[in-house]
Amino acid sequence: MGKKHLKFVYLILTICIVGNPISSLGQDVDGLLSLIQKGEQDSATVILTDLSYEYPGHPGLRYARALMQDDALVAAGLYKDIVRNHRDSQFAGGALMHLGEYYYAQGLYVQSRQHLSRVIRFHPNHPDLVNAVNLSLRAGIAARLMDSVYIDLADIVDRYPDMAFDLPEELDITRIPGRKARATESFDADPIPSAPIRTLGQDIGEPATTPRGQYVLQAGAFGNYDNARRLADQIESIGYSTVIKERRSNGKTLYLIRVGDYPSKTAALSVADMLDAALGIESFPALAD
Repeated sequence: MGKKHLKFVYLILTICIVGNPISSLGQDVDGLLSLIQKGEQDSATVILTDLSYEYPGHPGLRYARALMQDDALVAAGLYKDIVRNHRDSQFAGGALMHLGEYYYAQGLYVQSRQHLSRVIRFHPNHPDLVNAVNLSLRAGIAARLMDSVYIDLADIVDRYPDMAFDLPEELDITRIPGRKARATESFDADPIPSAPIRTLGQDIGEPATTPRGQYVLQAGAFGNYDNARRLADQIESIGYSTVIKERRSNGKTLYLIRVGDYPSKTAALSVADMLDAALGIESFPALAD
């Protein structure tokens, strides 16, 4: 009887000891994120270092570390880890939102829509929901997936009939079957002010066709135009713009696939890594013609 009593007391003490630090950690993470939002980076760095030592791998601390990153690729890796390994945490929605913005900035509009759609579907109370909808629609337009955009828009109207969005001018709400009246009523309201879209290395407010620099990626050279066109179509299917350049070499005609337009060699290399990861395509930076 004595041993059972001791085991019961030990169990109660264990619950209390374990429970209090978890509650305290949640408050500490909230405070840390508040410091980051206020721009108090020095204080946030000290607190993040201390908490990371005590609670390695915690999704809230990984999220805070990503927010403080200057390297967009490193931040994206941290957000991906949260989405992959902590999808049920309170930080998954924010990680998806940041990834959507990141891929949009890189010109990967299809990937951007995939992540933003998960915010819209699974995180209806996310504070950046309006931004997620607006950016998702613009990503679909940039990827020239208009039919899919209207399907998404119809679903959004059903999910959020009382929410107002700043629709891109390219969209015609009368193309939503059976929803003209509801869409007009919802979207004609004064738009909800939305925070500026956070950029990760590029000005994502620029039109996709605006030149951004002197570098492009060369993704292949073919003696047959049809082969070049097929590879270019694969690249465009994930949201990149391509141009096929014709060149003469040793009396033969070559068709070179050029991808994008980037401000620096480093920016071009980061996209080359993504092309390799997404499609297994090797590419290298070259000066734009």
